Amino acid sequence: MLRRLRLLAATVLIAGPVLAMGAAPAAASCAAGDPAGSPHAFTGVVVATSSRGRVAMVRTQGSTVEVRGTSAAGDDEATSVDRMYEVGRRYEFHPTNTSPPWEDNSCTATRLLGRESVPALSGTTATSESGGVVTAPLTMALSAIGLVTVGAVLGLLWWRRRASDPPRG
Repeated sequence: MLRRLRLLAATVLIAGPVLAMGAAPAAASCAAGDPAGSPHAFTGVVVATSSRGRVAMVRTQGSTVEVRGTSAAGDDEATSVDRMYEVGRRYEFHPTNTSPPWEDNSCTATRLLGRESVPALSGTTATSESGGVVTAPLTMALSAIGLVTVGAVLGLLWWRRRASDPPRG
């Protein structure tokens, strides 16, 4: 019985931290080769982001437009080809559609051109939310669950061993 508990504890000690780390962000699943340029290409500076950096408000020469770097429905959903944007960075956008709001992803010819100092749009917060597909709160929650599980198993093993030891004296 004690041997089985030791095996269980070893399994939890090894697998717990590995599972708590979460999965690595998936690599983009784009077709091989260089992406084709878009006939609707334009340049602009990202002045605000939302949806964890996957939707950008972009100031172009004549207006401010929205560029969606994801086809996911919600903020907590993601795809393997999502594009992330950074506030204050100038991009050459190559959207996949023909009119705003523009659609983009990591398989298009969109590219970073440089950094500029750009004030935020009025009424919006100019923040860049970067990160992978697996978010920090999810990774932290999984780590906490793993640590609690390991602690509970070790506590149980200690208690069982103390209960099975003959009294000393």
